[in-house]
Amino acid sequence: MYGCEAWSQKKDDDKRIEAAEMWFYRRILRVKWTDKRTNESVLKELKTERTQLNLINARKLKYVGHALRNHRTSLMKTVCEGRLDGRRRKGRPPISLVTNLTTACGLSLHQIVQKSQDRAGWQQKVRSSIATANTASGDADRVMHEFSPRSHTWPQYQKGPLEVVHGGRKT
Repeated sequence: MYGCEAWSQKKDDDKRIEAAEMWFYRRILRVKWTDKRTNESVLKELKTERTQLNLINARKLKYVGHALRNHRTSLMKTVCEGRLDGRRRKGRPPISLVTNLTTACGLSLHQIVQKSQDRAGWQQKVRSSIATANTASGDADRVMHEFSPRSHTWPQYQKGPLEVVHGGRKT
């Protein structure tokens, strides 16, 4: 996930990220690849949902808002608004970071630049776009504060304090 703020993702990349996330969850549960378990059953057992793509989009939007508000350098504005002289190659246009940003938050590039100037408003927009993505994927019952990686809780497998045995005696 290091540097995911600058990734330009294609659908194939999204599928690979989701596959890797499911592989991590299966490793946590020690599910063998020969076991016939659906992804939904693994997610249900861990009491979690797929969050990596939403996390990546949130980090992209937060970074873009931060970079566009920075008045000392205009590098991000140059990247977002800049145009190259000449003609592009024929064929389908490549997926760019700008395309990912506009699809992640549902705004045009001009609106992103304008709304990112208000920090509190932009943070609210990032949260609402993540909630919209969760709703679109069928996670409408999720609460936004549960999205934060810091508040994510794993199932408790051990109940009570550890018992240490010294020379056959419990302490």
